[in-house]
Amino acid sequence: MIRLGAAQDRGELMSSTNEGGPGWTGGPQSGAPGQQAGGGSYGPPGQPQSAPDWGTAQGRPGPQYGSGPPAGFVSPVPVDETRVTGRRVVQFIIDSFLASIIPYILYWALDRGTGGVRVLGIIAAAVLSVLFYIWYWVFRPHGANGQTFGMQWLGLRIISKDGGQANLGQLAIRWILLIIDDLFAGLVGLITMLCSQYRQRVGDHAAKTVVVRAQWQPGLAAWQSADAARVAPGGDLR
Repeated sequence: MIRLGAAQDRGELMSSTNEGGPGWTGGPQSGAPGQQAGGGSYGPPGQPQSAPDWGTAQGRPGPQYGSGPPAGFVSPVPVDETRVTGRRVVQFIIDSFLASIIPYILYWALDRGTGGVRVLGIIAAAVLSVLFYIWYWVFRPHGANGQTFGMQWLGLRIISKDGGQANLGQLAIRWILLIIDDLFAGLVGLITMLCSQYRQRVGDHAAKTVVVRAQWQPGLAAWQSADAARVAPGGDLR
């Protein structure tokens, strides 16, 4: 437990008491005394402290942090919503099958002839297959609420660990690292998930994403609840 009113913190947070009076937190003044520039209100000492409001910038749900989450960040995603390992195994089998259909057809259709003609056909099939994989695992989920076809059928979706929508970069990292998660018939990914608090496979850890039940919707209330658990009355940080 770290008391906000400790001598060291008091020296930093109230170094200019003439400017804001009791409860002023220092830094650029953008409102009344006792109000943080970032939105949270820290009132007079001894009063219950409200959790900082990190906002929902840029019009999408979930907390936004700019350069990154604050120190001591706690994900607003409920751990129970990530307990869907069995469904994820079935979903991955379905998606792996569906994602292999078009590449199989491409190789079958273009692996023709001999010599240079055959080589060109195989190269074309490989390039088109990679483009299809990128669409299936990256662009399609990004435009479909974080869901592949298998996830839609089984009620799952991918989100950022901060509670917001997973972006293209995060989805691309997840797809690329399927190379590792698929090792030993997918055991690497499965064991990593089972040993992870938020059931994240290797790709999820690297991309900072989680897979949750489709009906769960992130929002400011979820973040405030998570943050309020860390800020106790009287200014104590848990």
